[in-house]
Amino acid sequence: MKKLVMTVAAATTMLFAAQNMTAQETTQDVAMNETEVQAPVQDGFEKIEASALPEVVTNAIEADKAGSTVTEAYVNEELGVYKLMLQAEGSEIETAFINAEGKWVTVE
Repeated sequence: MKKLVMTVAAATTMLFAAQNMTAQETTQDVAMNETEVQAPVQDGFEKIEASALPEVVTNAIEADKAGSTVTEAYVNEELGVYKLMLQAEGSEIETAFINAEGKWVTVE
């Protein structure tokens, strides 16, 4: 009889322990922080402010891409080339490359 009582007590303890572990696993809240990480630019261009563009470049944008605004600007100092994200009113963003002399170039 003692063995039966001990067996029932052990089984009950294991049952409650298993339920408690399951409850802890499913009800535990995990705090998650979302952080924005900028990955390094793989193509050698570094982001700059549009206001930092040389006057020659801004004049070329006004002359050749009238009505477009620079949404993002990048520079590759090694090549002397600027990567511009241009958007004209009502159209999609266009990526354009221009050198320091204000001439439009293609970059591969």
